[in-house]
Amino acid sequence: MSGLLKRPLGKLSGGQRRRIDIARALLHKPKILILDEPTTGLDPQTRRMVWNCIGRLRRETGLTVFLTTHYMEEAAEADYVVILDGGRVAASDTPVGLKNAYASDFIRVYEKTPALAELIAREGLAAEERRDYTLIEVPSVAEAKRLLLTCPDAFPDFEVEKGKMDDVFLKVTGKRLEGGKDA
Repeated sequence: MSGLLKRPLGKLSGGQRRRIDIARALLHKPKILILDEPTTGLDPQTRRMVWNCIGRLRRETGLTVFLTTHYMEEAAEADYVVILDGGRVAASDTPVGLKNAYASDFIRVYEKTPALAELIAREGLAAEERRDYTLIEVPSVAEAKRLLLTCPDAFPDFEVEKGKMDDVFLKVTGKRLEGGKDA
């Protein structure tokens, strides 16, 4: 950052300005840091650097960070999440609690086998064929485990994926990806 000291603010990139804004906010060593969309428009490297810095400050100084964001992957790293919709609290809990309550989990199967097709039909599973894999929706990791143990031949190459915070947001608010209208 030392190379930035003599450059006019108007000549800095958006990421550099964002880092300076955060550094300015931390100069007086606050107990609470309020951040409104702090990483909007930042490239992945700068976004990670900002969060690493804030995480280090939280651990070393006990700093409380109050964050507003539309990047749900950032919310997934929080201690506690409150989802607002239309100015009202729609849901609140830890990220894991919200995922368990509102998001399905998935088994991503990379090798399609007759045993997999039979299992999907027999169990009535919600499955979607993608280009390189079959995505099976399950209500929980426990259900994924049950399926994997009862029919291992159906899963020669797979991964189990926990629901995402984006899924939680969409379910809680009733929004859809296409235009954000009610579901």
